Amino acid sequence: MLAIYFGYDEDAILSVDTFFNNTYEDEWMDDPFVQRMIKAVDASDVESQHCIMSPVLGQIPPERLSGGVKALICLYMLDDFYTDLIVCGGNCEPFVLEIARQKDIKCSLSGYDILFQGLQQPVRCLNDGSIMETQEDFARKKLQYVGGGYSDEGKI
Repeated sequence: MLAIYFGYDEDAILSVDTFFNNTYEDEWMDDPFVQRMIKAVDASDVESQHCIMSPVLGQIPPERLSGGVKALICLYMLDDFYTDLIVCGGNCEPFVLEIARQKDIKCSLSGYDILFQGLQQPVRCLNDGSIMETQEDFARKKLQYVGGGYSDEGKI
């Protein structure tokens, strides 16, 4: 299950780039799910543990991946990784939810980018312990604690 703390949490890792670059293991790049996330989020292909082919940057090492995919990889590979989803864009949302279906993860959310459109699984709000079942529940809770939520119909 996904557990979200709405707002800034000083315990959350904000420097995902630095954390990932000093923590990741080469073997992570061999994992098919990691490769799928890199393909979907960064439009890049893992050629080997040390070489990723980016359509924009050419050959890059894993340290040059985007902050969003680095956060996803850490959420997937590490049991105690806690970050603010501010580093993730909308293209990361499906993977956050997919990882949360596989194991319990905890994140904070201090920004507005993540909406979890079409949310179809429960998410625990760490601020008050409530369970959000729908995207509307999520948007209302985010508006309550962070502000500035949007839905398909406009501002909530």
